[in-house]
Amino acid sequence: MASTEELKQRIDLYDLAAKLGLERPQSRGNYKSPRHPDKSPSLSIFADGTRWKDHSCDDAAGTCIDLVMYVEESPVDEAIRRLHEIYGIPLDRPDAPRRELSFEENVAGRCLAQADQVKAFLVETRKIAETAVERAIRGKSLGFNTFTSTKRKVGEVGYGGPAAAFIVRTLNPGHVKAVDMRYLDPSLNGDVKTQTIGEKFGHIWTADLRALKAARRVFVVESAINALSIDSCSLPGTATVASRGTGNVDNIDWRFLQGKEVIVAMDNDAPNERTGYCPGQKSAWSVYEHLTGLNISAMLLDQSAWDDAGWNDLNDVLQDVGASGLKIELNRLEHWAIPGMIGDAERQKGRSRLFLPSYDFAHYWKYRVKPDFTTYVSKVEKDDEAGDDKLTMQDLCGFRVAGISRVTVASALSTMTGEVDAQPQVLFSVSVQAPRHGANLQRRVFEDEQLHNVDQWRKFGPVFQPSAFNRMVSILERSADLGARHAVNFVGLAWREGKLVVNEGPDCYFTNPQQQCPYHNLTFHSGSKEDARQVINAYQATFKHNAALQLLVWGLGAHLKALLGFWPHMIMQADKGAGKSTLIKRLERTLTFTMFSGQSLETVFRIVTSISSTSHPVGWEEISARRQQTIDAAVNLLQESYQYTINRRNSEMTEYILSAPVLMAGEDVPVRSLLGKVVRASLKPGAKGTQMRESLPRFPMLQWLQFLAKHYDRSQIQEIYGRYRKRCLDLSRASGDDDGAVRMAGNYAAVLMAWRLLCEFAGVEESQGDFPQDVLHEMNEHISETSQDREPWVWIMEIALSEIDRGEFRYPHMFDSVQDDERVDVECLLVRTSNIMDHIAHSPALRDRWNALPVKSDRVFKRQLRQAGVIVAENKERVINSRRVSNLVAVDLDALVRYGLSVGWKETAPV
Repeated sequence: MASTEELKQRIDLYDLAAKLGLERPQSRGNYKSPRHPDKSPSLSIFADGTRWKDHSCDDAAGTCIDLVMYVEESPVDEAIRRLHEIYGIPLDRPDAPRRELSFEENVAGRCLAQADQVKAFLVETRKIAETAVERAIRGKSLGFNTFTSTKRKVGEVGYGGPAAAFIVRTLNPGHVKAVDMRYLDPSLNGDVKTQTIGEKFGHIWTADLRALKAARRVFVVESAINALSIDSCSLPGTATVASRGTGNVDNIDWRFLQGKEVIVAMDNDAPNERTGYCPGQKSAWSVYEHLTGLNISAMLLDQSAWDDAGWNDLNDVLQDVGASGLKIELNRLEHWAIPGMIGDAERQKGRSRLFLPSYDFAHYWKYRVKPDFTTYVSKVEKDDEAGDDKLTMQDLCGFRVAGISRVTVASALSTMTGEVDAQPQVLFSVSVQAPRHGANLQRRVFEDEQLHNVDQWRKFGPVFQPSAFNRMVSILERSADLGARHAVNFVGLAWREGKLVVNEGPDCYFTNPQQQCPYHNLTFHSGSKEDARQVINAYQATFKHNAALQLLVWGLGAHLKALLGFWPHMIMQADKGAGKSTLIKRLERTLTFTMFSGQSLETVFRIVTSISSTSHPVGWEEISARRQQTIDAAVNLLQESYQYTINRRNSEMTEYILSAPVLMAGEDVPVRSLLGKVVRASLKPGAKGTQMRESLPRFPMLQWLQFLAKHYDRSQIQEIYGRYRKRCLDLSRASGDDDGAVRMAGNYAAVLMAWRLLCEFAGVEESQGDFPQDVLHEMNEHISETSQDREPWVWIMEIALSEIDRGEFRYPHMFDSVQDDERVDVECLLVRTSNIMDHIAHSPALRDRWNALPVKSDRVFKRQLRQAGVIVAENKERVINSRRVSNLVAVDLDALVRYGLSVGWKETAPV
């Protein structure tokens, strides 16, 4: 079967439109819409012949596949098969292995083959519109099952019989996960009315996946029959989702509803005898809490009159009052300030969701909400003619408070290590729906004393009656337990209550989100393992020696910090014109990471905010072009974020977790004091390969992180890392006595470990493209080129020798021959180490360089000189400028040359 990209390239839409029978007046211009009578042609094909749009319908546009789906009302797979049929493209490739169908897919195939038989049950018995049934059949989500067991007798559980088959598929790409049977005659199956083949929990049913993705409003119901009942109303821009029972709502990932308006319409069940709760109501409350926690607007359907009408579910309503009556009921939404909490005690059915004291309940009934507005009853008068109370409503605020929830935020130690939390912080999450944001809830995190500050609430919208509003807030406070949750303020892999979780931006509860995390609103991209392989192959081919792939692997492995305990920063070394900027932009798209300009890092506070509370990588552009003060501050913070450090700032002592790995790009990255905490990727001249295509998918970051969280724990990661660290040390060109080189080898071992895990995730060979060999080669080059830069004494001597050359070093020193232990004369510099440190410390011109030095003690400086083997003798005395000077050390000038250090001197007389 040809790929979608191949079909888009091979098929001309003008030719396809003719083959599909679209009418084109006068054989030029636009085509007439196939969906409705078109007085003037509204469907246009763009000049390149690859895209189209029906201007009479906002969401009708796309490629050749979309055009077939639009004209023939078929699902994606049928549209692709139809294109193969029209253009004679073989469906099967000889080199493409056929995937073996699962048991659920075989059952679904048999049910779809006889789907027409389900119409009699759904249309005649359940009064569902035939158009809704046909739409579900076209969407391959509805079929009919006639299977009966040969091992069971009629009337035994498991015998089977005629049943409507509701086929459950994944949202993307639509694989069959289960088939739900609804038996027409349950007595044949031992009085068991429903049965599921496949996975029961975690998946929803919908009639048309494509309609669900395009819908602006979604109803959540319990069963597929109720979903089809709503579909019978033909509501524009509306889709339905069945949770497949009340017990499944807590297992579903509801994020697919983000950006949509959701109405929850579960069954109107009688109270459970044991718990007192109504199962349908309780599941509706649970769905509401899940959606509110995801910032998804949700309202509950008002079912207060259903008992009087004898309705238990939406299909009962459809059968009783028809589609027109059901439409009316679907527009009746609960208007109570706390969803599911009825303000009339006489109408309460089953156990109440929340207990309110009498003094609160006496005021609670006054507050009435619409989806994005709130009013309250300001006056109650008796209507003598009607005999009812006449309510005077007054505007309260220009938004709806969707929920106030108590959030327990884990401490930084618990977040990064998984240890038992000894310092949690309690905050309050406030979710609000305002008109300007549509169906998306706006969330702010309040500290305890902010909750009754009206000025804080006015950031959401206008508060017309502050006193009445504060009274409502005092009532809503009692619902803080309903949506109470534990959270971690960290984006990436983190520990929550001792378990490794994938935490996205919306899962966090920052009091100052824009300051506390650069990814406070980040949601990780979702995709397939095939996407991951495409990305890996593209990055491996775009630069030789795997230079680009090393950057990708480093960025993906950064999330291992919660398991490994550290992660190195990355230096991207490249000359002008090497393709650095282009590669960075592609990396930004692939990983969805942020590259900060050097100008945005001018202050320490801005640097802190760029690396806080995340393990997702960030980038710094041309940091070397900043002031030395900025560079020094940045390097110090990078030292801290190699693992993680807590930083509290401003009067509120807002917490920042310095943790993000940083990509530093440029021709000269000033990180001499950071060499033990970085790895490097070099874009060398002439190393460019194949340019990455514009249609390259983004990396499936969400699936990658879920893979790590599900399959690995800290001990496994440490064991794998230990193997790669040993390998890097064995193949390192540095000796084991060089502590700096040992740490550098450990950093490159972390990258190799990330590659090993990535290969397992994406299904590629670890040896592909000689990636491990290229990483080891880069490691050894990095170690050899920085051997003299890893020791602070080298930086100090470099400054001192430069000052001697300038004639600015005023302390006693001289050049002379000194005999070493073998009685050989050696040309040396005789100087006091304390004088060198004093000169650097007290010279105004060297102030910035002194502040950046990691060593400021004469004792440590002398010890490093001794360990480096450059001191020939100590405690020497010489006459310098007519004064006898003692406690001089003799530094071997030839030994300094090996470290790239040299100085000019007069051969016959002291300076």
